[in-house]
Amino acid sequence: MSVGFWEILALLMLIGTGIAVVRLQNAVHAAIALIANFLVVAGVYVALEARFVAMVQIIVYAGAIVVLFLFVIMLLSAASAKVGQDLMPRLPWVAGLGALALAGVLIFAVSHFQAPASPATLNGGLPQALGPLLYDPEKWLYALLAVGFLLLVATVA
Repeated sequence: MSVGFWEILALLMLIGTGIAVVRLQNAVHAAIALIANFLVVAGVYVALEARFVAMVQIIVYAGAIVVLFLFVIMLLSAASAKVGQDLMPRLPWVAGLGALALAGVLIFAVSHFQAPASPATLNGGLPQALGPLLYDPEKWLYALLAVGFLLLVATVA
């Protein structure tokens, strides 16, 4: 499998916008960098021929979620707040250990991955092809209902 120019460009843009989200001092600028990150992820989905997932990514995350973040930032006047103060001096070490553990798990998962013999045809990620797979009672329906119930409880609480 060869890695092309566009894959490397998408990787660099994802890493760059992700670092910008974390490192920018102004919360509004960080939210704009988050929108850029979501748009790059949507572009990756389009490259993988998952057009429906890309549109959901843009509409739900880049549209609704980030607008909600910006609303809360403006409501709390957090846009001018001092961001980036070191609240816990040992947190970078703990975060570094967590990142190493995550990298180990990802390396293990990628090295032991076996592609299915005959992947299901998803027709470019269109809803007509994804619907029967998602709402099959024997596979995902109950998990989808459980996640919806947990989100409802989290919203009410």
